[in-house]
Amino acid sequence: MDALLFDPLAHVFDVPDKVLLIPGAFGAHTPREAVDVNAYDEVPNSSWFTNRNHVRAVPVAELRQGPDSAVVPAKPWTIEHLKGGGMSTGFWIKDAAGKRWLVKLDPSGGPQLSSGADKIARTLLHAAGYNVPHNEPVGFRRSDLAISAELLRGAKGKHFSDADLDSLLTRAPQLSDGSYSALASLALSGHVLGAPSMKHRRPGDSNDWYTHTNRRELRGLYVICSWIGDWDVKEENFVDVFETEREGTGYVEHYILDAGSSLGAQADGPKDPQWGYEGVFDLGAIGRRVVTLGFTEDPWRRAHQESGIPSVGNFGPHEFNPGRFVTEVEDPAFRALTDRDAYWGAKIVASFSDPQIAAAVEAAGYEDPRASAYVTRTLEERRDKVVRYWFDRVAPLDFFTVDYGVVRFHDLAVDRGLCPPRSYVAEARSHGSIQHIRLPSPQLPLQALHGPGPFEVELTIDGSRAKPARLDLVRTGDAFTIRRVRHG
Repeated sequence: MDALLFDPLAHVFDVPDKVLLIPGAFGAHTPREAVDVNAYDEVPNSSWFTNRNHVRAVPVAELRQGPDSAVVPAKPWTIEHLKGGGMSTGFWIKDAAGKRWLVKLDPSGGPQLSSGADKIARTLLHAAGYNVPHNEPVGFRRSDLAISAELLRGAKGKHFSDADLDSLLTRAPQLSDGSYSALASLALSGHVLGAPSMKHRRPGDSNDWYTHTNRRELRGLYVICSWIGDWDVKEENFVDVFETEREGTGYVEHYILDAGSSLGAQADGPKDPQWGYEGVFDLGAIGRRVVTLGFTEDPWRRAHQESGIPSVGNFGPHEFNPGRFVTEVEDPAFRALTDRDAYWGAKIVASFSDPQIAAAVEAAGYEDPRASAYVTRTLEERRDKVVRYWFDRVAPLDFFTVDYGVVRFHDLAVDRGLCPPRSYVAEARSHGSIQHIRLPSPQLPLQALHGPGPFEVELTIDGSRAKPARLDLVRTGDAFTIRRVRHG
């Protein structure tokens, strides 16, 4: 109720927040920017996020394997108790090696639907920089399963028999070899603390410095989730775990727990077509239908997401608007998203090459070759839509370096192949004077800057309305140093 109703209504009637819109109408910058960014407008590594693909490309071979070793539960398995909560059916097992796993069955009629989506989304999220659990698509047979003696005799008031197991498996889809299709998730090491609040810090965690709403890696996650279609983003799908380093000491690791409702899947079947386009209690969509007396065509009705492939479900690039992606429940961090945060997320999405995407899809091990080809093509098309949308709002000029008297930078849209080489304009300010310098390529000759500095340089794309990139330059003798970078 808080996430669906009270929090959104509180935001609507937040009077101070609405008052801030007034100076914004006259050009003042009123949105609160993320606080956990460094001098180069990047998010430093932490127990929430580790810079990976957009800083140093993850090898294709690693993406093909997944974010960690491809370890699967050793057979036979002993069922210890049934899965509690959530829409999917499953059970907790102890494998032959003594490890605990949560096994979630794929939806009836959709072998590899949820497990394949989870593997791909988890691989991409990890390569982007987030912490994820060890999940693997698996196949198993009835003969691989045994029920623990405690569960059979109904210890702790929970009774589960062989007949109950046989009935449960009638809902499980089967792979081509007759085995049942499922996802196995290895129990996290450490002490599970539960889901974090997306609005507050965790009490007692001395490393949790920033209100979660103001963390860029949580705001920018919106852009990445829009790309992979992860509409089921809520507090319950994150988890904090205390990892012990030495006796009595350790740290809290923050995980994205469940990515199975991504691409074209949800826990109980193909994704309902409205997810990603409107929330479960979407006041905007409700109001639009009321005002038009129902005579309005919702975007998701025009999207044509039906793939016709059981292991893919409903997923497509048509009618996908990266700026209007909607999660089932509104995340407070997503609501606080600014253009600078979105640019950061789009930069990560842009960093994934076609071979990397194909490798991540290959990690799912789809039996149906149509599934791999379809998901790969769709992710590529959605990536390009995401990148174009946000790079048209914030100039994608980044990775500045000073080299032999020249400030060099990358135009990420040109690097991505979304546009041909183009020219730029630099506006350099120092002690009240302004210089305008046209740049035919992504480099600024420092000899063009007159005076002792320091210089505030605003870089724009010639002929574009995208918000500029800004950098502060200081001169020490004949040498220049980049002191700060900001986007948007």
